[in-house]
Amino acid sequence: MKPKILTSIITAACLTFTGCGFGMSVDSLLSAPMLSQEQEQIYTALQNAAGNDISLVYPRNGEHRSAFLFYDLDGDGSDEAAVFYDSHSDTESSVRVNILDCENGKWRSVYDHAGAGTSVEQVFFTDLGGSGNIRMAIGYGYITPTEKTLKIYSFSDGRLNTEYTESYYKMLSLDLDKDSGMDIAVINCNNENHGAYVSLVTDKGNGTECTSTVELNENTADLPSVMGGYIGNNTPALFIDGLLGSGSLSTEIVYCVNGQLRNPANLSGSSISQRTTRSQGLFCRDIDGDGIVEIPEREAFPGYRENAVMQYITNWNVFENYSIQKKYSSLTEPEKGYAFMLPVRWEGLVTVKTDSVTGEKVFYKFNSSLNESRLELMRILVCSHAEAAEKSLEGYVAAAKNESAVYMVKFGDTEDNLLLTVAEVSNNFYLY
Repeated sequence: MKPKILTSIITAACLTFTGCGFGMSVDSLLSAPMLSQEQEQIYTALQNAAGNDISLVYPRNGEHRSAFLFYDLDGDGSDEAAVFYDSHSDTESSVRVNILDCENGKWRSVYDHAGAGTSVEQVFFTDLGGSGNIRMAIGYGYITPTEKTLKIYSFSDGRLNTEYTESYYKMLSLDLDKDSGMDIAVINCNNENHGAYVSLVTDKGNGTECTSTVELNENTADLPSVMGGYIGNNTPALFIDGLLGSGSLSTEIVYCVNGQLRNPANLSGSSISQRTTRSQGLFCRDIDGDGIVEIPEREAFPGYRENAVMQYITNWNVFENYSIQKKYSSLTEPEKGYAFMLPVRWEGLVTVKTDSVTGEKVFYKFNSSLNESRLELMRILVCSHAEAAEKSLEGYVAAAKNESAVYMVKFGDTEDNLLLTVAEVSNNFYLY
């Protein structure tokens, strides 16, 4: 059973903190948000320790976007508070982390720490390797967007202890090695600071450490999309869409074998790189919501031969048996928020054109050339909810909808065996 409305499913699991939090864009913080009564108490305790010339710092990405994060860091059964702030009197100009504890209903600062950057990019709490010891991972940013630093801390005896430090560009928390404990995947592209690689950071009984590293394509200059998901047999994997120096996108799949990272694109004779390299525009996604991530690949609809106005089929492929296998084909319009899965019986027999007046996508039975393909099978219209009632009077039928749009189709006046039913069309619509 497929879901009708899809969201980008990031299966890289982050543990959820308990306590207060509010999400907002750090770039839009023109004024500080209202603090809860508990946060006011903590802020007062922070000022008592750090002075009044401070301002709160909000993580830019991830699950935790509050300057006040609550978690039981030392395992004593009660939450500590970690507060991120800038001290305007501090000449180092680094963001600071203050740990506060609550005793007899009153908060007090117990430890203050100078971070590694001028901003907080991401924060999560994790039990690395299932060791039973909670770590706080903080990604620090600087003015240069490619320069970020991951620091992993433990908290014991009233101190924040730095256990691990590594530069990074993207990172995810997930159980990549399938040992029922969480790991951190650190992903880097090729820039002035380091090469392109993935490292696995976890705790196998010797504390926080990098246990495995694997190289990525050396031409990877940026990482526009990184997500966690699964390949066959419920194997966790990273799906890394890298922007190459040539301007193309290329997907690399990284997973673990016996605790060691593997990138099958690095194998001699592998065709994975060729099959996953494409022009920009489409990223990997779990298009059908089954947990297995699909990799997009483009090919022309019948009748198109690199002319000025190309129409493309998107093949959604999966990684199986060290190769790339096609799972679905679709007409995909990400800017309009949908993918329409093409029936298998249409393969090679149906093409598509854009109505020059309405902008609708129109499917035709293919007949030797585009000009000769005139038998209309179906057209797709994306309209507002207010327009849907009027369009239904013109013979359009709603195939899918979300809060912002209705996806309607109108069938051609034909009895050709390629004509679809309403149920088939509705089942083949996937919304972003």
